[in-house]
Amino acid sequence: MRTISLSVGLLSALAWPTRPAISQQAPRGLTLQEARAAARRVSPDLAAAQAALDAASARARQAGALTNPLVSYAYEQTSAGGQRTSQSIAALEQPLELTGVRGARRGAALLRREAAEADLRAAEGLLVFDVTRAYALAEAADERLALAARAATAFERAQRVTVARLAAGDVSGYQARRIGLESARYAALRAEASLARRTAYLSLASLTGFPADSLMLSGLAPPESLPSPLTALSLDSIVALAVRQRPELLAAGRQAAAALADARAAGRERIPVPIAAAGWKTERAIGGARLDGFVAGISLPLPFWDRRGGAVAAADADARRRAAELDMVRRRVVREAVEAYAAVRAVDEELEQLRSALGAEAAAALRAAESAYLEGEIPLIEWLDAVRAYHEAESIFATLRADSHVRRAALERATGGILFEDRQP
Repeated sequence: MRTISLSVGLLSALAWPTRPAISQQAPRGLTLQEARAAARRVSPDLAAAQAALDAASARARQAGALTNPLVSYAYEQTSAGGQRTSQSIAALEQPLELTGVRGARRGAALLRREAAEADLRAAEGLLVFDVTRAYALAEAADERLALAARAATAFERAQRVTVARLAAGDVSGYQARRIGLESARYAALRAEASLARRTAYLSLASLTGFPADSLMLSGLAPPESLPSPLTALSLDSIVALAVRQRPELLAAGRQAAAALADARAAGRERIPVPIAAAGWKTERAIGGARLDGFVAGISLPLPFWDRRGGAVAAADADARRRAAELDMVRRRVVREAVEAYAAVRAVDEELEQLRSALGAEAAAALRAAESAYLEGEIPLIEWLDAVRAYHEAESIFATLRADSHVRRAALERATGGILFEDRQP
C-alpha cells in the first residue's frame, strides 16, 4: 500500500489557490466602484456636508452685501398769534463703510466656505474608506464561507465512506466517531461563516442603500489580483502629501484664517462708521411763501458706552483657539499618515511571505491527501492535520487580502488623495 507523507509545516504556509468563491458562481455582481457610487447617492453624511457648503456659500454672498440706505421724512409745524409755518424734510441716509469691516467679514466668510468644501471632501473620503472596508470584509466573508463549505462537503464524503468501511471492518469505531466529530465541527464552521457573511453584507447594504437580501443573492464582482507591494512611496513623501492635501487639515487652516479675519473685523468695529445724509427741504413761511432747498449732513456715533472691548477680546481668543486646533489637527494628520504607512508595509510583508506559495498546488495537495485517506493510504490523523492546516492558511490569507485593501484605503484617506490604482479589491 502506497503511503503519502504530507508536511504539516508546508501546508500551514499554503495560500489561496484558484478560489471558486460564492460570488464567482453567480453572474457578475456589485463592483467596488458601483458600491461607492451608490453610497454617494444615499449618504446622509454627504448630504449634510453639502448642505453646510450651500449655507457657507450663501453666508459668503451675504457678507459682501452693502448696508441698506435709510429713507427718512420729517414734518414740522409751528404757529403763534394766528401765524403758522411748516417744514417738510425728506432725506436719504447711507452708512459710509470706510473702516474695512465689510471686507474683513467677507474674507472670513469666503474662508469658511473653503473650509466647508474641504469638509465635504473629508466626508467623501471617509465614506469611500467605509465602503471599501465593508466591501473587502464582505468579499473575505464570501471566501471564508466557500472554504468552510468545501471542508464540510469533504468531511461529509469522508463520513459516508467511513461508514461503509466501518461496516466492512476496515476502520475502527474511533476513526468513525472522529470523522463524525470533525464533520460536525466543520458544519458548525460553515454555519458560523454564513452568519458572518450576512453580517458583512448587512454592513455593506447599510452604506449603499441596496437591500441586504438582494445584495447577498447577486454577490460581489470577482476579485482582482493581489495588490502590489508598497515600494514607490517613501514615508517622507506620504507625510508631505498628507500635510499638503488632507481635507481635514485644509479645513482647519481655513477656519484659523477666518478667525483671524474675524479678529481684524472686530478691531475695526471700534472705529465709528459715519452716516451721510442728503435730501430735500420745503418750508412754508408766514404769508404763504414757499421756500425749497436741499439738506446735507453727516453723523458720527460716539463710542461712549460700547467700545467693543469684549468683542475684540473674544475674537482674539477665538483666533488663538483656532490656531491651537490647527496645530492639533496637523499633528494628528502626520501621526495617522505614519501609522497608515506602517500598516500597509506590515501587511505587505505578511502577504509577501505567502505569495510564493500561492496557486493551485495547495488545493491539489489537499485533494491528494483526501484521496489518500479515502483509499486507506494515510492515517486519519495525518489527513485531519492537512485539512486543518489548509483551512487555517486559507482563512489567514483571506483576512490578509481584505486587510491589505482596507489598509490601502486608510492610507489614501490619511493623505487625502489617490495613491493606488483604483482596482477591485
